[in-house]
Amino acid sequence: MFGPVAIALATAIGYLAIAPAVVNGDGLGYLKASVHGNLYPGHLGYVPLLMFLRRIAGVGPQPVDGLWVARALSAVSAGIAVWALGAAARRLFDARESPRAGLIASGGLAASFGCMSSGSDVETYAPALAALCLTIYGLARRRTGGGPASTVLAAVALAVATLLHVENVLFGLCALFALPRRDRVGFVAISSLLVLAAYGLAGFGAGWLLGASHGFHYPLSAATPFIALYGACKALLFSPYPYEASWARVLGHFVPGALALGTLAFIVLARDLARPTRAPLGAAATWAWAVPYGAVGVAFFASDAERWIFLLPLVWLTVATTRSRSQLALTVAVGLLLLNLAVWLPHARDTDWRDRARAVSTHLAPGDLVVSPGHGWDEYIGFYEGVPVGHFPLVFHAGQLGSADAVRRALAEAVRDARARHHEVYLVRFTDDGTDPMGWKELLPFGITRDNAASLFPPGAREPIAPALQHLAR
Repeated sequence: MFGPVAIALATAIGYLAIAPAVVNGDGLGYLKASVHGNLYPGHLGYVPLLMFLRRIAGVGPQPVDGLWVARALSAVSAGIAVWALGAAARRLFDARESPRAGLIASGGLAASFGCMSSGSDVETYAPALAALCLTIYGLARRRTGGGPASTVLAAVALAVATLLHVENVLFGLCALFALPRRDRVGFVAISSLLVLAAYGLAGFGAGWLLGASHGFHYPLSAATPFIALYGACKALLFSPYPYEASWARVLGHFVPGALALGTLAFIVLARDLARPTRAPLGAAATWAWAVPYGAVGVAFFASDAERWIFLLPLVWLTVATTRSRSQLALTVAVGLLLLNLAVWLPHARDTDWRDRARAVSTHLAPGDLVVSPGHGWDEYIGFYEGVPVGHFPLVFHAGQLGSADAVRRALAEAVRDARARHHEVYLVRFTDDGTDPMGWKELLPFGITRDNAASLFPPGAREPIAPALQHLAR
Protein backbone atom coordinates (compact mmCIF):
# COMPACT_ATOMS: atom_id res chain seq x y z
CA MET A 1 0.00 0.00 0.00
CA PHE A 2 2.78 2.40 0.96
CA GLY A 3 5.91 2.29 -1.17
CA PRO A 4 9.07 4.42 -1.15
CA VAL A 5 7.52 6.98 -3.54
CA ALA A 6 4.47 7.55 -1.33
CA ILE A 7 6.61 7.78 1.80
CA ALA A 8 8.99 10.18 0.05
CA LEU A 9 6.15 12.52 -0.95
CA ALA A 10 4.68 12.38 2.54
CA THR A 11 8.12 13.09 3.98
CA ALA A 12 8.74 16.20 1.86
CA ILE A 13 5.29 17.64 2.51
CA GLY A 14 5.31 16.71 6.18
CA TYR A 15 8.75 18.18 6.83
CA LEU A 16 7.67 21.49 5.29
CA ALA A 17 4.63 21.50 7.57
CA ILE A 18 6.67 21.02 10.75
CA ALA A 19 9.45 23.52 9.99
CA PRO A 20 10.78 25.12 13.20
CA ALA A 21 9.67 28.60 14.20
CA VAL A 22 13.29 29.76 14.30
CA VAL A 23 15.84 28.71 11.71
CA ASN A 24 18.82 26.90 13.27
CA GLY A 25 22.17 28.62 13.73
CA ASP A 26 23.87 26.89 10.81
CA GLY A 27 20.96 27.80 8.57
CA LEU A 28 21.21 31.42 9.66
CA GLY A 29 24.82 31.47 8.52
CA TYR A 30 24.02 29.75 5.22
CA LEU A 31 21.23 32.23 4.42
CA LYS A 32 23.53 35.17 5.05
CA ALA A 33 26.26 33.53 2.97
CA SER A 34 23.80 33.01 0.10
CA VAL A 35 23.41 36.79 -0.09
CA HIS A 36 27.08 37.72 0.30
CA GLY A 37 28.48 34.77 -1.69
CA ASN A 38 30.69 33.39 1.07
CA LEU A 39 31.73 29.76 0.58
CA TYR A 40 32.11 27.04 3.19
CA PRO A 41 35.06 24.80 2.18
CA GLY A 42 33.68 21.77 4.03
CA HIS A 43 30.30 22.25 2.35
CA LEU A 44 31.52 23.78 -0.88
CA GLY A 45 28.48 23.04 -3.04
CA TYR A 46 25.76 24.14 -0.64
CA VAL A 47 25.92 27.95 -0.74
CA PRO A 48 26.21 28.09 -4.57
CA LEU A 49 23.15 25.81 -4.71
CA LEU A 50 21.24 28.19 -2.43
CA MET A 51 22.34 31.16 -4.51
CA PHE A 52 21.14 29.47 -7.69
CA LEU A 53 17.76 28.62 -6.16
CA ARG A 54 17.35 32.15 -4.80
CA ARG A 55 17.99 33.52 -8.25
CA ILE A 56 15.51 31.33 -10.09
CA ALA A 57 12.90 31.84 -7.35
CA GLY A 58 13.28 35.61 -7.60
CA VAL A 59 13.33 36.21 -3.84
CA GLY A 60 14.22 39.52 -2.20
CA PRO A 61 17.71 40.73 -1.24
CA GLN A 62 17.61 40.03 2.50
CA PRO A 63 18.83 36.69 3.91
CA VAL A 64 15.40 35.91 5.40
CA ASP A 65 13.81 36.19 1.96
CA GLY A 66 15.44 32.93 0.93
CA LEU A 67 14.31 30.99 4.01
CA TRP A 68 11.40 29.24 2.30
CA VAL A 69 13.57 28.33 -0.69
CA ALA A 70 16.23 26.75 1.51
CA ARG A 71 13.68 24.83 3.55
CA ALA A 72 11.99 23.59 0.39
CA LEU A 73 15.38 22.32 -0.78
CA SER A 74 15.86 20.46 2.51
CA ALA A 75 12.39 18.91 2.45
CA VAL A 76 12.67 17.78 -1.18
CA SER A 77 16.16 16.44 -0.48
CA ALA A 78 14.85 14.42 2.47
CA GLY A 79 12.13 13.02 0.22
CA ILE A 80 14.76 12.01 -2.35
CA ALA A 81 16.86 10.34 0.34
CA VAL A 82 13.86 8.40 1.62
CA TRP A 83 12.90 7.26 -1.89
CA ALA A 84 16.45 6.32 -2.89
CA LEU A 85 17.06 4.25 0.23
CA GLY A 86 13.73 2.44 -0.11
CA ALA A 87 14.37 1.78 -3.79
CA ALA A 88 17.86 0.48 -2.98
CA ALA A 89 16.40 -1.88 -0.38
CA ARG A 90 13.94 -3.24 -2.93
CA ARG A 91 16.76 -3.82 -5.39
CA LEU A 92 19.01 -5.53 -2.86
CA PHE A 93 16.54 -7.84 -1.16
CA ASP A 94 14.41 -10.47 -2.80
CA ALA A 95 10.70 -9.64 -2.54
CA ARG A 96 9.95 -13.11 -1.19
CA GLU A 97 12.72 -12.92 1.39
CA SER A 98 12.06 -9.37 2.63
CA PRO A 99 8.74 -8.16 1.19
CA ARG A 100 8.72 -5.08 3.41
CA ALA A 101 12.33 -4.05 2.79
CA GLY A 102 11.50 -0.84 0.90
CA LEU A 103 8.88 0.18 3.44
CA ILE A 104 11.19 -0.41 6.42
CA ALA A 105 14.18 1.39 4.89
CA SER A 106 12.29 4.45 3.66
CA GLY A 107 9.88 4.67 6.59
CA GLY A 108 12.61 4.22 9.18
CA LEU A 109 14.80 6.92 7.66
CA ALA A 110 11.87 9.35 7.43
CA ALA A 111 10.94 8.73 11.08
CA SER A 112 14.48 9.28 12.42
CA PHE A 113 15.15 12.61 14.08
CA GLY A 114 18.44 13.15 12.27
CA CYS A 115 16.64 13.11 8.93
CA MET A 116 13.61 14.98 10.27
CA SER A 117 15.58 17.84 11.84
CA SER A 118 17.78 18.44 8.80
CA GLY A 119 14.97 17.94 6.29
CA SER A 120 12.66 20.47 7.97
CA ASP A 121 15.20 23.26 8.40
CA VAL A 122 18.08 24.92 6.55
CA GLU A 123 20.90 22.38 6.61
CA THR A 124 23.43 21.02 4.16
CA TYR A 125 22.88 17.59 5.72
CA ALA A 126 19.59 16.94 3.94
CA PRO A 127 20.93 17.48 0.37
CA ALA A 128 24.10 15.59 1.33
CA LEU A 129 22.01 12.71 2.66
CA ALA A 130 19.99 12.66 -0.56
CA ALA A 131 23.18 12.44 -2.63
CA LEU A 132 24.56 9.70 -0.39
CA CYS A 133 21.36 7.66 -0.69
CA LEU A 134 21.47 8.09 -4.48
CA THR A 135 25.01 6.72 -4.30
CA ILE A 136 23.67 3.71 -2.40
CA TYR A 137 20.92 3.30 -5.00
CA GLY A 138 23.50 3.33 -7.80
CA LEU A 139 25.55 0.68 -5.99
CA ALA A 140 22.43 -1.41 -5.40
CA ARG A 141 21.56 -1.30 -9.10
CA ARG A 142 25.08 -2.35 -10.07
CA ARG A 143 25.04 -5.24 -7.60
CA THR A 144 21.71 -6.48 -8.94
CA GLY A 145 22.47 -6.54 -12.64
CA GLY A 146 22.54 -2.87 -13.57
CA GLY A 147 24.94 -1.73 -16.25
CA PRO A 148 27.93 0.65 -16.05
CA ALA A 149 25.52 3.59 -15.95
CA SER A 150 24.75 2.57 -12.38
CA THR A 151 28.41 2.99 -11.46
CA VAL A 152 28.45 6.42 -13.12
CA LEU A 153 25.35 7.39 -11.11
CA ALA A 154 27.03 6.27 -7.89
CA ALA A 155 30.26 8.14 -8.70
CA VAL A 156 28.53 11.41 -9.58
CA ALA A 157 26.21 11.17 -6.59
CA LEU A 158 29.12 10.57 -4.23
CA ALA A 159 30.96 13.57 -5.66
CA VAL A 160 27.89 15.71 -4.99
CA ALA A 161 27.56 14.26 -1.48
CA THR A 162 31.20 15.14 -0.78
CA LEU A 163 30.80 18.67 -2.13
CA LEU A 164 27.79 19.16 0.13
CA HIS A 165 29.51 17.63 3.16
CA VAL A 166 33.19 16.74 3.05
CA GLU A 167 32.74 13.86 5.50
CA ASN A 168 31.23 11.82 2.68
CA VAL A 169 34.65 11.36 1.13
CA LEU A 170 34.78 8.49 3.64
CA PHE A 171 32.08 6.61 1.73
CA GLY A 172 34.48 6.07 -1.17
CA LEU A 173 36.06 3.05 0.49
CA CYS A 174 32.67 1.46 1.11
CA ALA A 175 31.71 2.03 -2.52
CA LEU A 176 34.91 0.40 -3.77
CA PHE A 177 34.21 -2.76 -1.78
CA ALA A 178 30.60 -2.80 -3.02
CA LEU A 179 31.51 -2.46 -6.70
CA PRO A 180 32.87 -5.08 -9.09
CA ARG A 181 36.65 -4.85 -9.48
CA ARG A 182 36.38 -3.74 -13.10
CA ASP A 183 34.37 -0.65 -12.10
CA ARG A 184 36.60 0.66 -9.34
CA VAL A 185 39.10 2.68 -11.36
CA GLY A 186 36.36 4.44 -13.30
CA PHE A 187 34.41 5.16 -10.11
CA VAL A 188 37.41 6.74 -8.41
CA ALA A 189 38.32 8.73 -11.51
CA ILE A 190 34.84 10.21 -11.97
CA SER A 191 34.11 11.07 -8.35
CA SER A 192 37.56 12.41 -7.46
CA LEU A 193 37.91 14.51 -10.60
CA LEU A 194 34.53 16.16 -10.02
CA VAL A 195 35.37 17.01 -6.41
CA LEU A 196 38.89 18.25 -7.09
CA ALA A 197 37.73 20.28 -10.09
CA ALA A 198 35.07 21.99 -7.97
CA TYR A 199 37.57 22.87 -5.23
CA GLY A 200 40.03 24.06 -7.83
CA LEU A 201 37.46 26.33 -9.48
CA ALA A 202 36.57 27.75 -6.08
CA GLY A 203 40.22 28.52 -5.43
CA PHE A 204 40.69 26.14 -2.50
CA GLY A 205 43.63 23.79 -2.29
CA ALA A 206 43.60 20.17 -1.20
CA GLY A 207 44.26 21.27 2.38
CA TRP A 208 40.82 22.88 2.47
CA LEU A 209 39.24 19.63 1.30
CA LEU A 210 40.63 17.60 4.18
CA GLY A 211 41.01 20.30 6.82
CA ALA A 212 37.87 22.44 6.59
CA SER A 213 37.25 23.52 10.16
CA HIS A 214 35.48 26.21 12.15
CA GLY A 215 38.34 26.52 14.64
CA PHE A 216 36.82 24.52 17.50
CA HIS A 217 38.17 21.21 18.73
CA TYR A 218 36.07 18.70 20.59
CA PRO A 219 37.73 17.64 23.87
CA LEU A 220 37.86 13.85 24.17
CA SER A 221 37.48 12.33 27.62
CA ALA A 222 36.42 9.18 29.43
CA ALA A 223 32.83 10.35 29.01
CA THR A 224 33.07 10.55 25.20
CA PRO A 225 31.67 7.03 24.54
CA PHE A 226 28.60 7.84 26.62
CA ILE A 227 28.22 11.19 24.86
CA ALA A 228 28.48 9.37 21.53
CA LEU A 229 25.75 6.96 22.62
CA TYR A 230 23.56 9.94 23.50
CA GLY A 231 24.19 11.48 20.07
CA ALA A 232 23.53 8.21 18.23
CA CYS A 233 20.24 7.76 20.08
CA LYS A 234 19.37 11.38 19.34
CA ALA A 235 19.76 10.64 15.64
CA LEU A 236 16.73 8.38 16.13
CA LEU A 237 14.72 10.31 18.75
CA PHE A 238 15.01 13.96 19.76
CA SER A 239 16.52 14.66 23.15
CA PRO A 240 17.39 18.10 24.56
CA TYR A 241 20.93 18.88 25.62
CA PRO A 242 21.56 18.91 29.38
CA TYR A 243 21.92 22.71 29.33
CA GLU A 244 18.48 23.01 27.71
CA ALA A 245 16.47 20.96 30.19
CA SER A 246 16.57 19.14 33.51
CA TRP A 247 18.34 15.79 33.75
CA ALA A 248 14.99 14.11 34.33
CA ARG A 249 13.70 15.46 31.03
CA VAL A 250 16.92 14.61 29.19
CA LEU A 251 16.76 11.03 30.45
CA GLY A 252 13.05 10.86 29.68
CA HIS A 253 13.87 11.55 26.04
CA PHE A 254 17.09 9.57 25.91
CA VAL A 255 15.79 6.28 27.30
CA PRO A 256 13.14 5.69 24.57
CA GLY A 257 15.79 6.53 21.95
CA ALA A 258 18.17 4.04 23.55
CA LEU A 259 15.42 1.42 23.59
CA ALA A 260 14.79 2.05 19.89
CA LEU A 261 18.49 1.72 19.09
CA GLY A 262 18.71 -1.43 21.19
CA THR A 263 15.68 -2.93 19.45
CA LEU A 264 17.17 -2.24 16.02
CA ALA A 265 20.43 -3.84 17.16
CA PHE A 266 18.46 -6.87 18.37
CA ILE A 267 16.73 -7.18 14.99
CA VAL A 268 20.10 -7.19 13.24
CA LEU A 269 22.15 -9.27 15.67
CA ALA A 270 19.63 -11.84 16.97
CA ARG A 271 19.74 -13.79 13.75
CA ASP A 272 17.23 -16.38 12.70
CA LEU A 273 19.58 -19.18 11.60
CA ALA A 274 17.24 -20.10 8.77
CA ARG A 275 17.23 -16.54 7.46
CA PRO A 276 20.36 -14.76 8.67
CA THR A 277 20.58 -10.98 8.47
CA ARG A 278 22.69 -10.00 5.47
CA ALA A 279 25.07 -7.09 5.11
CA PRO A 280 23.29 -5.04 2.39
CA LEU A 281 26.38 -4.13 0.36
CA GLY A 282 28.59 -6.96 1.59
CA ALA A 283 30.46 -7.41 4.85
CA ALA A 284 33.61 -5.52 3.79
CA ALA A 285 31.59 -2.57 2.48
CA THR A 286 29.51 -2.48 5.65
CA TRP A 287 32.56 -2.28 7.90
CA ALA A 288 34.16 0.30 5.59
CA TRP A 289 31.00 2.39 5.98
CA ALA A 290 30.41 1.95 9.71
CA VAL A 291 33.92 2.31 11.16
CA PRO A 292 35.14 5.59 9.55
CA TYR A 293 31.82 7.39 9.99
CA GLY A 294 31.54 6.06 13.53
CA ALA A 295 35.05 7.28 14.35
CA VAL A 296 34.25 10.76 13.07
CA GLY A 297 31.03 10.73 15.07
CA VAL A 298 32.89 9.92 18.27
CA ALA A 299 35.75 12.35 17.67
CA PHE A 300 33.85 15.41 16.49
CA PHE A 301 31.00 16.79 18.66
CA ALA A 302 29.55 13.36 19.36
CA SER A 303 26.43 14.68 21.09
CA ASP A 304 25.03 16.21 17.88
CA ALA A 305 22.46 14.18 15.98
CA GLU A 306 23.91 15.26 12.63
CA ARG A 307 27.20 13.55 13.49
CA TRP A 308 25.38 10.25 13.00
CA ILE A 309 23.02 11.12 10.14
CA PHE A 310 25.10 9.40 7.46
CA LEU A 311 24.95 6.13 9.38
CA LEU A 312 21.13 6.15 9.44
CA PRO A 313 20.89 4.67 5.90
CA LEU A 314 23.18 1.81 6.96
CA VAL A 315 21.08 1.12 10.06
CA TRP A 316 17.74 1.06 8.25
CA LEU A 317 19.07 -0.74 5.18
CA THR A 318 20.44 -3.48 7.41
CA VAL A 319 17.25 -3.69 9.46
CA ALA A 320 15.31 -3.97 6.20
CA THR A 321 16.92 -7.35 5.53
CA THR A 322 14.79 -8.95 8.21
CA ARG A 323 11.73 -11.02 7.43
CA SER A 324 10.72 -12.66 10.69
CA ARG A 325 11.03 -9.37 12.60
CA SER A 326 9.78 -6.97 9.94
CA GLN A 327 6.70 -6.15 11.99
CA LEU A 328 8.91 -5.20 14.94
CA ALA A 329 11.04 -2.99 12.67
CA LEU A 330 7.95 -1.20 11.36
CA THR A 331 6.66 -0.76 14.91
CA VAL A 332 9.93 0.93 15.88
CA ALA A 333 9.71 3.24 12.85
CA VAL A 334 6.11 4.24 13.59
CA GLY A 335 6.94 4.71 17.27
CA LEU A 336 9.87 6.97 16.42
CA LEU A 337 7.71 9.07 14.11
CA LEU A 338 5.00 9.58 16.72
CA LEU A 339 7.44 10.24 19.55
CA ASN A 340 9.50 12.70 17.52
CA LEU A 341 6.41 14.67 16.63
CA ALA A 342 5.26 14.62 20.25
CA VAL A 343 8.52 15.63 21.93
CA TRP A 344 10.26 17.74 19.27
CA LEU A 345 7.45 19.85 17.83
CA PRO A 346 6.85 21.86 21.04
CA HIS A 347 10.57 22.57 21.14
CA ALA A 348 10.68 23.45 17.44
CA ARG A 349 7.69 25.79 17.67
CA ASP A 350 9.16 27.79 20.56
CA THR A 351 9.51 31.43 19.44
CA ASP A 352 11.52 32.65 22.44
CA TRP A 353 14.75 33.35 20.52
CA ARG A 354 12.87 35.12 17.77
CA ASP A 355 10.93 37.24 20.27
CA ARG A 356 14.07 38.28 22.15
CA ALA A 357 15.87 39.24 18.96
CA ARG A 358 12.86 41.23 17.74
CA ALA A 359 12.69 43.18 21.01
CA VAL A 360 16.31 44.26 20.58
CA SER A 361 15.89 45.01 16.86
CA THR A 362 13.43 47.82 17.64
CA HIS A 363 16.30 49.83 19.16
CA LEU A 364 18.66 49.49 16.20
CA ALA A 365 19.10 51.22 12.86
CA PRO A 366 20.44 49.67 9.64
CA GLY A 367 24.21 49.45 9.74
CA ASP A 368 24.57 49.46 13.52
CA LEU A 369 27.08 46.97 14.93
CA VAL A 370 25.97 44.28 17.40
CA VAL A 371 28.67 42.70 19.55
CA SER A 372 27.62 39.54 21.37
CA PRO A 373 28.90 36.13 22.59
CA GLY A 374 27.19 34.41 19.63
CA HIS A 375 25.60 30.99 19.10
CA GLY A 376 22.41 32.25 20.75
CA TRP A 377 19.39 34.42 20.09
CA ASP A 378 21.73 37.42 19.69
CA GLU A 379 22.68 36.31 16.17
CA TYR A 380 19.04 36.65 15.03
CA ILE A 381 18.84 40.37 15.75
CA GLY A 382 17.55 42.07 12.61
CA PHE A 383 17.23 38.81 10.66
CA TYR A 384 13.47 38.29 10.62
CA GLU A 385 12.77 42.03 10.43
CA GLY A 386 15.08 42.43 7.45
CA VAL A 387 17.16 45.07 9.26
CA PRO A 388 20.71 44.81 7.88
CA VAL A 389 22.74 45.27 11.06
CA GLY A 390 26.34 44.24 11.46
CA HIS A 391 27.19 41.32 13.75
CA PHE A 392 30.36 40.59 15.67
CA PRO A 393 29.78 37.28 17.49
CA LEU A 394 32.82 36.67 19.67
CA VAL A 395 32.59 32.91 19.30
CA PHE A 396 32.88 33.07 15.51
CA HIS A 397 35.92 35.32 15.56
CA ALA A 398 37.56 33.32 18.34
CA GLY A 399 37.21 30.18 16.24
CA GLN A 400 38.56 31.92 13.16
CA LEU A 401 41.39 33.88 14.80
CA GLY A 402 42.39 31.49 17.57
CA SER A 403 43.08 33.82 20.52
CA ALA A 404 41.49 36.47 22.73
CA ASP A 405 44.11 39.05 21.70
CA ALA A 406 43.31 38.57 18.03
CA VAL A 407 39.59 38.93 18.80
CA ARG A 408 40.30 42.17 20.69
CA ARG A 409 42.14 43.64 17.72
CA ALA A 410 39.47 42.55 15.25
CA LEU A 411 36.73 44.02 17.44
CA ALA A 412 38.54 47.34 17.74
CA GLU A 413 38.79 47.49 13.94
CA ALA A 414 35.10 46.61 13.50
CA VAL A 415 34.07 49.33 15.97
CA ARG A 416 36.24 51.94 14.24
CA ASP A 417 34.76 50.98 10.90
CA ALA A 418 31.17 51.22 12.16
CA ARG A 419 31.73 54.60 13.74
CA ALA A 420 33.51 55.91 10.65
CA ARG A 421 30.28 55.13 8.80
CA HIS A 422 28.31 56.97 11.53
CA HIS A 423 26.70 53.88 13.01
CA GLU A 424 26.26 52.96 16.65
CA VAL A 425 27.74 50.01 18.52
CA TYR A 426 25.63 47.84 20.84
CA LEU A 427 26.50 45.06 23.26
CA VAL A 428 24.07 42.17 23.68
CA ARG A 429 23.91 39.35 26.25
CA PHE A 430 26.73 40.63 28.42
CA THR A 431 24.40 41.55 31.29
CA ASP A 432 22.01 38.56 31.33
CA ASP A 433 21.43 36.35 34.36
CA GLY A 434 24.07 33.79 33.38
CA THR A 435 21.63 30.94 32.73
CA ASP A 436 22.19 30.91 28.95
CA PRO A 437 25.49 29.12 28.17
CA MET A 438 25.26 29.48 24.39
CA GLY A 439 28.48 30.95 23.06
CA TRP A 440 30.12 31.19 26.46
CA LYS A 441 30.89 27.49 26.73
CA GLU A 442 32.59 27.58 23.30
CA LEU A 443 34.55 30.71 24.28
CA LEU A 444 35.93 29.17 27.47
CA PRO A 445 38.84 27.32 25.74
CA PHE A 446 39.99 30.71 24.44
CA GLY A 447 40.05 32.18 27.94
CA ILE A 448 37.01 34.39 27.33
CA THR A 449 34.37 34.35 30.06
CA ARG A 450 31.45 36.47 31.21
CA ASP A 451 33.71 38.03 33.81
CA ASN A 452 36.55 39.13 31.51
CA ALA A 453 34.72 39.70 28.20
CA ALA A 454 34.58 43.44 28.91
CA SER A 455 38.37 43.58 28.52
CA LEU A 456 37.86 42.93 24.81
CA PHE A 457 35.75 46.07 24.30
CA PRO A 458 37.23 49.37 23.11
CA PRO A 459 37.08 52.21 25.64
CA GLY A 460 33.66 53.74 26.16
CA ALA A 461 30.85 53.84 28.68
CA ARG A 462 28.27 51.06 28.48
CA GLU A 463 24.80 52.55 28.68
CA PRO A 464 21.85 50.20 29.47
CA ILE A 465 19.12 50.46 26.82
CA ALA A 466 16.93 47.40 27.40
CA PRO A 467 17.27 43.96 29.05
CA ALA A 468 20.49 42.34 27.74
CA LEU A 469 21.16 45.42 25.54
CA GLN A 470 23.82 48.11 26.12
CA HIS A 471 25.04 51.00 23.99
CA LEU A 472 28.81 51.44 23.75
CA ALA A 473 29.31 55.18 23.89
CA ARG A 474 31.89 56.90 21.74
